Amino acid sequence: MADSENSRTLPAITRRKTNPKGCAAEKLPRIIDRRNLLPVAARLLSAGVVEPGGQRRAPGPTPVRELWPQWYALYQHQMRAYHFRKKLEAELLKNSPCLSVALQIEGADRPVIVHSFADIQRLSFQLDAEQITQARAELRQRRRSWKNADRRLGYSAAVALEQDLAQEAGITGRVMGLTKPSSLIEVTAKLHCLIVTQDPALKLKTTPWPELRTMLKDLILMELTGC
Repeated sequence: MADSENSRTLPAITRRKTNPKGCAAEKLPRIIDRRNLLPVAARLLSAGVVEPGGQRRAPGPTPVRELWPQWYALYQHQMRAYHFRKKLEAELLKNSPCLSVALQIEGADRPVIVHSFADIQRLSFQLDAEQITQARAELRQRRRSWKNADRRLGYSAAVALEQDLAQEAGITGRVMGLTKPSSLIEVTAKLHCLIVTQDPALKLKTTPWPELRTMLKDLILMELTGC
């Protein structure tokens, strides 16, 4: 099991006293598996990509060690915005009517659901004038109620924030993917970003995703042992 994707035991770690990742390593769990692979990598990277001593870098493209913290902060903010938006969405759906109307059409086995005035217009030849008027009035009232609830909860603003953060994180991640790494920790950072972006639940079974997850574990072990 020690070599499988689901379980990997950290070896005994020996390092020089000056290793800046020493404190981070002591806090890492002994077993790395799918449940903790990405958090373990993030904790290691948070300690390892910081430029020691606040040294100034040479002019040129922003290095991976500086891009990864920017990207990860945006990603975490995006995830918080996602969960907040989902919470508001559930409350909105619970406390406001759905944005659709059921129409009973003669000869149909079940009601026909319409979501827009255009849908009602397309069915107008199967409806009488009273049905059309009532359907339009009901849909208009449902939209008005939904908009009032949306303003009260701030749902649309939450959606916009989540989209903006996703766009910013995506741009930073793509830039990092194109940036040449200069150390093992930067390779680890790029791989971590790729997996978080494309396989955040670590459930993809087709090649190369299981192999990439194994590679990330290998890089973590190499960083911790100083190999």
